[in-house]
Amino acid sequence: MDKKPVLMLTHMAERDAGQIAVILEGMGYPVETLRLNKGGALPEDIENYAGFASFGGAMSANDVHLDFICDEIAWMGRVMAAGRPLLGLCLGGQLMARSLGARVAPHPDGKYEFGYYPVTPIDGTDDLQMAAPLMLCLRHGEGFELPDGVRHLASGETFPNMAFRYGAAGFALQFHPEVNDAVHSAWLDCEPPPPDLEYPGAQSAGEQIAAHATYQGAMHDWLQGFLSHWLSLGN
Repeated sequence: MDKKPVLMLTHMAERDAGQIAVILEGMGYPVETLRLNKGGALPEDIENYAGFASFGGAMSANDVHLDFICDEIAWMGRVMAAGRPLLGLCLGGQLMARSLGARVAPHPDGKYEFGYYPVTPIDGTDDLQMAAPLMLCLRHGEGFELPDGVRHLASGETFPNMAFRYGAAGFALQFHPEVNDAVHSAWLDCEPPPPDLEYPGAQSAGEQIAAHATYQGAMHDWLQGFLSHWLSLGN
């Protein structure tokens, strides 16, 4: 039987799906991309898809003056209530938290994470399929609080909430495991350089390039297993 497609919801560029699109296509899932910041319409019939992945962006989950942000928050509630596989990454995870009634806010001390940092799974849960701390790619200055009724899955050194699970197949991640060479180069190889390289807590471009070369293999190995687990939960 042919597999249903997985829909990539992007807020900046089509390439944002990164390694997630690569892995899913290798698993035999058709991948479709919907650019919400370009007017893409969220699907009414969510049963036509094996799952949905919502990616990052420069905007905030609190930017409800943007129609596509407001619409996605409401739509995510319907997807989670139906138990369909939904994966939120960074901004996408924050939108899930907002949809579930939780707060998203900057770090109280103004700290920022841009680079590779350790993420530690919470003892007693194997929902993330992460047996030990991993160095993972992060780029954010805001974080989500934990909504009522979720399971806390991972923590970080600066932001305590790195992942949660809601219901059968809803996963919010505050990190960017989808980052591959193409995405990483697009982030750093630009003029002028990204301003958040200068934010407190961000790693330099050189540090990030070295860390990406060192850690992306293990990050993507974990991602492969996690995506298979995730899509098995609601299908």
